[in-house]
Amino acid sequence: MGFRFKSHDILGIGLNWTDPAGGLRDQYTAEVFYRWNVSREIALTPDLQYLKNPALNPDQDSIWVFGLRARLAF
Repeated sequence: MGFRFKSHDILGIGLNWTDPAGGLRDQYTAEVFYRWNVSREIALTPDLQYLKNPALNPDQDSIWVFGLRARLAF
């Protein structure tokens, strides 16, 4: 789901549930991102994700992940 702002910027949220195979515990993920159009050709998208019961890291109850994507369209 996303919301449009000035100059086609987008704020979005996402929710996810995963039931992995192999006896791993269910994982829940929440994400928020903002796509900032720097120019017509360049967009930056920082995002923050919260993972509850990360399936591939059973020693942790939850983790935070920060990401930054760049898009170049020439």
